[in-house]
Amino acid sequence: MKAQKVSAKSTAFYIIGLLVFSAIIVIASVSLITRDALFLIDNGLLAVSMLLSVFFVLVVTYVYAVYIIRPNYKVTSQFREYIIVNSIITLVIVFSSILYSSLSPYAVPIAAVSLLVAVLLTQRLAIVCGVSSFVIMMIVCPSVAYAQNGAVSFMNLCGLIVGLISSICMTYIVHRGYTRFKITAGALAIGAGVSLISIPFAIIENDVTFIDVLKDVTFSFLGNAIAVGVSSVLLPIYEHIFRVWTDFRLAEVCSLNQPLLRQMREKAPGTLSHSLTVSILAENAAIAIGLNPFMARACAMYHDVGKVKNPQFFVENLDGGYNPHDDLIIDVSVKIITGHPEEGAEILRAKRMPDTIIKAALEHHGDSTLMFFYLKAKGITEGDLKTDEYRYSNPKPSTKYSAIIMICDMAEATIRAKKPTTKEELEDIVSNIISGRILDGQFSDCDISLQDLSKIKESICTAMPSMLHQRIDYNKAKERR
Repeated sequence: MKAQKVSAKSTAFYIIGLLVFSAIIVIASVSLITRDALFLIDNGLLAVSMLLSVFFVLVVTYVYAVYIIRPNYKVTSQFREYIIVNSIITLVIVFSSILYSSLSPYAVPIAAVSLLVAVLLTQRLAIVCGVSSFVIMMIVCPSVAYAQNGAVSFMNLCGLIVGLISSICMTYIVHRGYTRFKITAGALAIGAGVSLISIPFAIIENDVTFIDVLKDVTFSFLGNAIAVGVSSVLLPIYEHIFRVWTDFRLAEVCSLNQPLLRQMREKAPGTLSHSLTVSILAENAAIAIGLNPFMARACAMYHDVGKVKNPQFFVENLDGGYNPHDDLIIDVSVKIITGHPEEGAEILRAKRMPDTIIKAALEHHGDSTLMFFYLKAKGITEGDLKTDEYRYSNPKPSTKYSAIIMICDMAEATIRAKKPTTKEELEDIVSNIISGRILDGQFSDCDISLQDLSKIKESICTAMPSMLHQRIDYNKAKERR
């Protein structure tokens, strides 16, 4: 989908919004640092200077984020990320101002900005936001100190510099495969390491004692610990309000305790079992081509959720006896089978699932042909029979995730049906599935490459044998004994 251009009217709206955020930052921070509501009124020139300086920093951050880091924004996505970034910066700076004045400059948790933005958005944007937060703190705090005391202490600057170093380091612990524990442990480890940087800064100060150095080190570590705590509190709030699907949240929706998956377990246990297997294949395929494995797994878990409306008409939910399709005319059977992608997409939309997961449910069959029913109809029909009436009427895969689910879905079903006994047979099955989908034009609407398809095939052929392994028959073993 082509990104929409941001209009001049929208840009003006965003700029005005940045001015509002700047005013909130300056008014709240200065009031908390000075504990004097009239300070800004008594120092009008200073207040205006700080406001314009903070506004300039936020504008530079906005321009860099929109036109350099993310040049292909959709308008809605840009607005959401605009609010996320600026609200995080505002909240953390205001909170940091409290700790700056009440505890120590070394205790400011500006690293929380980088940590939150890295998890919610991107690492690159997190670094920019972390630096911007540091610059804003350097504008506000020393300015207030100079207005109050006529000088700026060296400690005030050093504490913020230590916070900047922590902030940049924090972004590098958010990588693929991260967990809440890894982030927390990594952040505390960074805090312990960075706190040692405060030692030479503290020693440079005049009339410093060992106790003073120890206090600075302790406050530096405490600032990073507070940053982790602030991030842990705000992260689920931002995930929920702004519908940001972090790896944490994607992992949660794949839990079998989720209502939709519980419904599948009760009504369509065979479909759930199939989806679990496909999720493993899809996760491996995503890793192979550099996609998010959490998103691929979630797509696989929910791609067949539409089958819960008519579970008894799908082969994986049959117990091997009565088949209801035997009593239906072929056209009715085709309508039921081809309806499950759209029904699944409707269910997922109602649950406000991510667009990528909804697309995977809707597109994982594309407009392919139901060969079983087509051949069945052809066997009882005289003359030529067109395939158009026996095709799914859904869009072709538009994302790599949908393409992965299409391949893994068919591969799992076909391999279980044919039960290949050699590696060569398995590779032939997967190759035929992929080449058949290519010839049918199913991948014409997504940017998946032949190299990606080759890696997906390799990942399936590597994972599938272990999932179809033979188990020892202990009764026969006892008989032989």
